[in-house]
Amino acid sequence: MKIPATIITGFLGAGKTTLIRHIIENANGRRIALLINEFGSLGIDREALLGCGIKGCGEADVVELANGCICCTVADDFVPTMEALLDRPEGIDHIIIETSGLALPKPLLKAFNWPGIRTRITVDGVVTVVDAPAFAAGLFADDPEAVMAQRQADEALDHDSPLAELFTDQLACADMVVMNKADLISEEEAPRVTADLQAALRQSIRVVPARHGAIDADTLLGLDAAAEDDLDNRPSHHDDEDDHE
Repeated sequence: MKIPATIITGFLGAGKTTLIRHIIENANGRRIALLINEFGSLGIDREALLGCGIKGCGEADVVELANGCICCTVADDFVPTMEALLDRPEGIDHIIIETSGLALPKPLLKAFNWPGIRTRITVDGVVTVVDAPAFAAGLFADDPEAVMAQRQADEALDHDSPLAELFTDQLACADMVVMNKADLISEEEAPRVTADLQAALRQSIRVVPARHGAIDADTLLGLDAAAEDDLDNRPSHHDDEDDHE
């Protein structure tokens, strides 16, 4: 039986790390392996997770990619890392992959068809975390300038494509959207924001409101999307470009 993997994407500040912390704290008996992909040298996401105080959450339970964007280094880093996770003697029930909001989600999905992991892992779902008040204000992130600076700091990334296109790609690839910080928009705004998000998604994709990333693990894990086999239904602005993973 293939081990399910959940990909969590979303821009800086949307609340991905908070969401993951909540899932780990409420895993309902699942043994979860966490793979994070950070940009820059500060290690903010990693430090936040390692300092979360969760019993049993130690440095050995967090695997970081060292070479930047997952989709750009898949052959050199991602596949061996996944194989190492799968070969851990204690076994794992589910893998959570937190990508940077700057990583294109579709090339990462393609990576799951690489020899060595395609018969061992399935992508249970792609979960896109959206900052509700930012989206309500017509923005893709709470602090677009910080996201732009994050991108400019990494030479391996495409600096030309509009970040709004990347946000659209994140939504197009999603099997579920978590509308985080839903408590920061009014009750009157919530239906409009939800409808606007729904309009940008594939049919039947759920939009789930959340406060402080609090989503039930059984809701998030267990989508059974097999997303790596459904690439044609996940359009991207980069579909006409050569694969760059």
